[in-house]
Amino acid sequence: MESNLKMVDVILANEELNTSDRLEQLERKVCQQNDELTCLKSALADCIRRIQLLESKPTASASPSSQSKISPKSFSSAAKARPEKRSSLTPSTARLSKANSSTRSSTNSLYEPPCQVTPSGVFKLRGRPVKLYAQTENLPDSIPAPDASLKLEWVYGYRGKDCRSNIFLLSTGELVYFIAAVAVLFNPEENSQRFYLGHTDDIKCLSVHPNGSHCATGQTAGHNKKDSRPHVRIWDAINLTTLKVISSEFQNSISCLSFSKLNGDVLAVVDDGHEKFISLWQWETGLKLTSTKCYSDAVLNCEFHPIEKNLLFTSGKQHLCYWTFDGNLLHKRMALFEPTASTKVLNSDGTKNSKLERPKFVLCMSFNSRGELITGDSDGNLIVWSSKEPRMVFLHKKLNDTGIFTINVNDDCLIYAGKSGKIVELDSTYQSTGRSFELSENCGGCRCILYLNNNMLIVGTKKNSLYQVNLGEFNFFKCLISSHCDEIWGLSQGNNPSSFLTCANDGLLSLWDSMSFSQVWSVGLQEKLHCVDSHPSLDLAAVGLCKPKWIIFDLIVKKTVFVQSEGSEQIEVIKYSPNGCYLAAGSRDNSIYVYRVSDDGLKYSRVGKCSAHSSFLTHLDWSNNSEYIMSNSGDYEILFWRADTCRQVLDVSVIRDITWASRTCVLSMETLGIWDNGLDGTDINACCEAKNTDLLVSVDDFGKVNLFKYPCASLKADRKVFAGHSSHVTNCRFISNETRLITTGGNDMGVFQWEILND
Repeated sequence: MESNLKMVDVILANEELNTSDRLEQLERKVCQQNDELTCLKSALADCIRRIQLLESKPTASASPSSQSKISPKSFSSAAKARPEKRSSLTPSTARLSKANSSTRSSTNSLYEPPCQVTPSGVFKLRGRPVKLYAQTENLPDSIPAPDASLKLEWVYGYRGKDCRSNIFLLSTGELVYFIAAVAVLFNPEENSQRFYLGHTDDIKCLSVHPNGSHCATGQTAGHNKKDSRPHVRIWDAINLTTLKVISSEFQNSISCLSFSKLNGDVLAVVDDGHEKFISLWQWETGLKLTSTKCYSDAVLNCEFHPIEKNLLFTSGKQHLCYWTFDGNLLHKRMALFEPTASTKVLNSDGTKNSKLERPKFVLCMSFNSRGELITGDSDGNLIVWSSKEPRMVFLHKKLNDTGIFTINVNDDCLIYAGKSGKIVELDSTYQSTGRSFELSENCGGCRCILYLNNNMLIVGTKKNSLYQVNLGEFNFFKCLISSHCDEIWGLSQGNNPSSFLTCANDGLLSLWDSMSFSQVWSVGLQEKLHCVDSHPSLDLAAVGLCKPKWIIFDLIVKKTVFVQSEGSEQIEVIKYSPNGCYLAAGSRDNSIYVYRVSDDGLKYSRVGKCSAHSSFLTHLDWSNNSEYIMSNSGDYEILFWRADTCRQVLDVSVIRDITWASRTCVLSMETLGIWDNGLDGTDINACCEAKNTDLLVSVDDFGKVNLFKYPCASLKADRKVFAGHSSHVTNCRFISNETRLITTGGNDMGVFQWEILND
């Protein structure tokens, strides 16, 4: 019988291996077919363009100008026919081959390196040939890293959209919270920030040691194989050094952390994996004391009791658990959401009904001066529990119609808030003191509240902002930190040397001042926004929407002054010409729409449509003289256009002599070095250059900000890499005076400001 069972196990194991092999082969075939389809589409589009050009040429005799227009692929022979011109627009084959051979091999492509240079001197991405144009033959074999570096100076934003209980007051007088992969130490009085940058991906939870100077932060799994495991870092808030890293066996992400309240020698960790394990650690030695399954559903909170050393609590989806540690094991007792005969019950509607349904989520917890546990839930109930056993002592039903998201206790007073943004203070008997404050709807619901003193509060909101609220006689509030609450894609220089503009999918267009580290204003446009560019001389901004529509926004009166619907899909990129006389809008329908600007930027007349790309537009740049446009597309095409006619430029003698006003196209000879071997065409989201300091910055899908020398016309280009973002970095721009760099995050929704330092 046992032998038969073993045979069955062997057969099943072989079947699993065969199935996985077949799946892998199918995935390879799909990838190969996708690459072939991309190349076929591009080749077809190229053929159509050639046919159109042949049909448009005169049949009798060609003019000298038309004879000089040749395709990039025929440039080599054309160069030989014109010895007086520079003989090559591409890097020499020997140099590019040498540079390519020195880069590390790809592990991401199934058939060939996604980023390579062929012996013919053509740059390739995922098998797609990309023709690059250089203004000189004397291209470097390699480019060293720049002397300058970046220092994170300010982070706009706070993670309140999907995290809770994440603002604490340190012994230094600073507030500590997190966003992306950065733990921020913020001093409101001095308006200064410091940063702990030890993490490699999203920080999800935070706890502060009873001494007020040691912090524990837990992160999710990272991009890097080396740093892919979720882990906990314990660090010193005084000197920002790492004290201990716990990365034993966590599966997906760290959802909750808590130091023991009496002496802080034990750290409780809740793993947000499939099994939702809770473990206890002597964090100073890294010794795991015990581990057990916590609960089958989401665990949102974990706290040690402030008096009982071996008692802790967890709560989350439809549960509240009491945990007792006996030195070896954790013992769990489930709380029942049923009032007993001794439970004091208050109903907000004035009735005496004491029946209570189990809430969907227990959202927050705190402790009063007697050591009793206080919880708030999604049904708006405030419940006080005995510290010895899972029994209700006090129940206030439906205290808040929108749920109780956060609770904080100060001496004998308790303060709570919910989704509506209304903050209410209760006394020791849980009756209202009469002091309250309601944040406006634009601020978002309250996510976390922290008492600074009897009158002053720090409030973190679901819209990723921090506010200072005074409950005293003055009853005022002040925005300390603000950001967007959805993916940020639009970024542009502002209307003065130190300002910049952002727009995001949350519908907000915001103006920021980099010197005062503040948001000057933010206006909701009621539609998802994707791209923005400011006029070079007027106080206007062009904003592209996540639909076939763009608007012109007056930055002084803060209102829309022009609206235009264009194309059939969203506007991917929008940009004014350097002289302000043209506006180009690149769409996902593969076209660029060019407009002539008049009447002080209030009138826009369509010049024409640039149609030759076989995929959606991703980036575009204007020439210094505002006559030409360079564009990149989703299938790695680089095309050139005349702005006044919207006709494609194929004359390489013209292309090579164009000087560009900006360098935001990620595909060009001057940005060749940003394409590290192993990348595909979607890994780099944006780039920009600082003309005065010869710096080039690129941002990618791995949360990294990369600094190069400019121009960067070599695949063998060294860089300096800076971390902080946790999600894909969507955009980057130097402010007008080029003393600061701004980068924006996707899912982390953070705006990072970097100071440029000369080493």
